[in-house]
Amino acid sequence: MVSEEVRNKVQWMLDPDITYLNHGSFGARPVSVFEAQIDLKRQFERSPIQFLDREGKERVAEARATVAAFLGCSGEQLGFVENATTAIGCVLQSLDLPARAEIVSTSHVYNGVRQLLRAFTKKNGSTYREIDIQTPLHTSDEIVAKVIAGFSNHTKVLVLDHVASITSIVFPVKEIIAECRKRNITILIDGAHAPGMLELDIDDLAPDWYVGNLHKWVCGPPGAGFLWVNRDYLKTTHPLTVSHFFEQGFTEEFDWQGTRDITSILGAAVAIEWGTTIGWDAIRKHNHALAVCMQQRLIDTWGVLPMSSLDGRLIGSMATVPLPHGYPTDEEQLKNLRSKIYQEHKVEVPLLLWQGSPVVRVSAQLYTNVECIGTLISALSG
Repeated sequence: MVSEEVRNKVQWMLDPDITYLNHGSFGARPVSVFEAQIDLKRQFERSPIQFLDREGKERVAEARATVAAFLGCSGEQLGFVENATTAIGCVLQSLDLPARAEIVSTSHVYNGVRQLLRAFTKKNGSTYREIDIQTPLHTSDEIVAKVIAGFSNHTKVLVLDHVASITSIVFPVKEIIAECRKRNITILIDGAHAPGMLELDIDDLAPDWYVGNLHKWVCGPPGAGFLWVNRDYLKTTHPLTVSHFFEQGFTEEFDWQGTRDITSILGAAVAIEWGTTIGWDAIRKHNHALAVCMQQRLIDTWGVLPMSSLDGRLIGSMATVPLPHGYPTDEEQLKNLRSKIYQEHKVEVPLLLWQGSPVVRVSAQLYTNVECIGTLISALSG
């Protein structure tokens, strides 16, 4: 766990007047990480050619080594992109699917990815389907069984969340990867929320593709996402923007996708080092324990049923809890309520619809505490 003394020493860019319970959306930056990126931007502006053309390749290679070690993977299989959704787009364009092929995900899929998969299959003559996995969920075995039962003879690709955005459920990806291997189904893991929230060893998981963000729980700058590719697909997976280094090597292609701001990538490596100084294991344990506590407080206050086991076995640093009876079941009305509690109470938290019912998702980070839940409850009661 992270001590109160250490937590108090970390300065964040967030407005201290806001009760910020939405780290899961865009993360938040410690002051030291933000200032490090600003310094990198100044270095670029002082001498753009020196920074990007002469030194850029080496700088990105050093950042990749830091990120790869953190993710538990080989740097040779790691490419940088803007975000996890972009990485999924890179994978989709590389697919060569047979007629009547089916891409499946689950009902927990992030909506942006859902639309990406719908657009891809509509254009390429394949089909997209979601395996309906209702909550509450209690064990990993239950999830594995539901996913397997959802496969068909036409299923060729599974796109699976490591941590579901809406429900906060941590999926047992290692076990599901093994089941896909038995069935000759390729599997893409959407780890948008996983880095910094969960301890990762991507080489050990060994999916076909793994994508993630470094701006969420790693607290790096926006614009730092990654794509890990199994060696079987290194030669066929390319960035969406093909540039000078086409077919000259996976990392070479992904390192240069036209002119872009590499300070996000370099800043992500700085964020990893920031967390290492505190202790990533301590950060993860602190955030998990706090998320479990937040979940329990909301369940006890509202008398609602939990969406997953209250011992926290199926969540990481976020918890999604049903709102009690009487709250809007219309998406637009929920959006208006979210804006109202922000404007009137300075509470920032996502209110969402899940299985037709309203839910709230709370995020635990070093700058939050259980008292924030009391503020949220009061704001929603006002």
